[in-house]
Amino acid sequence: MKKSLLLVLAVFFGFNAFAQTNTGWEVYHSGYQEESRGISAFGILNSTSEDVAWSIAYDGSGNGADISAVAYTSDGGVTWTAYDPVSLPGAVNLGISMVYPTSATTAYIAGYKRSFGNGGVWKTTDAGANWTKSSTNSMYANAASFCNLVFFYDDNNGFCQGDPINGEFEMYSTTDAGATWTPIAGANIDDPLAGEYGYVHGIAFTPTKSSVWFTTNKGRLFRSTDQGQTWTAFQTPLTDFGGANDNGSVTFKDDNEGWISRGNGELYHSTDGGATWTLITPTYDWVGSDPNNPNPFFGGDISFIPGTTSTLIITESDYNLPVYGSAISTDGGQTWTKIINYNFDGGPWEQLQPDGNIQHLSVGFRDINFGLSGGFSHINDPNDPNSGYTQGVFKYIDDITSIAGETIDGLSVYPNPASTFVKVNTDGAALKNIAVYDITGKEVLNFNNLSVNNMTINTSDLQKGIYLMRIEDANNNHQAVKLVIK
Repeated sequence: MKKSLLLVLAVFFGFNAFAQTNTGWEVYHSGYQEESRGISAFGILNSTSEDVAWSIAYDGSGNGADISAVAYTSDGGVTWTAYDPVSLPGAVNLGISMVYPTSATTAYIAGYKRSFGNGGVWKTTDAGANWTKSSTNSMYANAASFCNLVFFYDDNNGFCQGDPINGEFEMYSTTDAGATWTPIAGANIDDPLAGEYGYVHGIAFTPTKSSVWFTTNKGRLFRSTDQGQTWTAFQTPLTDFGGANDNGSVTFKDDNEGWISRGNGELYHSTDGGATWTLITPTYDWVGSDPNNPNPFFGGDISFIPGTTSTLIITESDYNLPVYGSAISTDGGQTWTKIINYNFDGGPWEQLQPDGNIQHLSVGFRDINFGLSGGFSHINDPNDPNSGYTQGVFKYIDDITSIAGETIDGLSVYPNPASTFVKVNTDGAALKNIAVYDITGKEVLNFNNLSVNNMTINTSDLQKGIYLMRIEDANNNHQAVKLVIK
């Protein structure tokens, strides 16, 4: 594959007690029922009325298995439905390049050939339960064809992009939601360099979709400002956007201002739509375990948060570095703070120790209210193959102090998400009162005058969704826990 993949490592980290800092990540199960499914990219619906997103997964176990896996959420990343493998008619073991949603139920997959059948574009109108091939059999039919991208400006107008065939990038546009596709003339696309090709989900676009860019293995950006009909190439400081020796991620705020995160920790800034780039020397608040050997700046995925003035999130997953994870800048990349607050499955907010790290592979935002970062799925208990899976998705919270409250020492609530039951345990004072509320604030379960440290609650009659548990112990300490019923 052309996209270099990251290997998984068991990540060990320590936590402090809850600290009152602003940003953090809620951690949820990605939906993938395999160990070390890593999320390489997200496709987030550009609609503030629906918190819908898709993810693409790869095998991060170190085995290098070819998989075809995507997952779907309609509740902002709390619960996910995984299609692993996803069934795409006319293809076997297709490589998933990109997934892009245009509504709560409609999405498109760009895929490339691995075993049988041509690559191309597939479409679902029922949130992934069924897919039909949108591209024709003549598209991406050459033995060297490789479909990298699919992108839509609205419900009907979009394009797909593939590697050069006969000296021209293989690109098509549609004006009828993928019912028909028209070739984009090579004369309208700047010529590729010798040996140049694109990358799977190697794309950036403005929040309004007025400009779109795709990346190549020659370190170039191709930009369109007319819904994909013409493309102009710009050379960046990188020699390659996805190679082993040089790689990077790009994001744009608008038609002019953008940033490149380079794999070696360099950060670049553009104010002319990617035509020229200036190296930034950022200030950041993390160093390695050896103060005399400072940790380099993060060099993973980067995303501007639409709707903000100059807020960026960057990731780092290289476990060979003394510090990795995610960081935030609110001044256009000049200064950065590592994000250290995490909430696991609705428990209390906790803070990473200075030497604590969690791998973040990818990041994407619709706006300040909906952002996701990808990690690895893990089995709950490595000694119990039936214990189920956890983690894999990080949901951005801009102000954790707005939802944090008191805590009860030694409290645990599991499984969460739950189905038919949830266990509430405490290592300290006995449980006294437990109440469960739905999202309207209506009390749906209540248990009073308890005097136990362990309790199993039957949740089989609760509808799928998000609930709030309010728990009180015998010392009159309180804690609110978000409970997800799947």
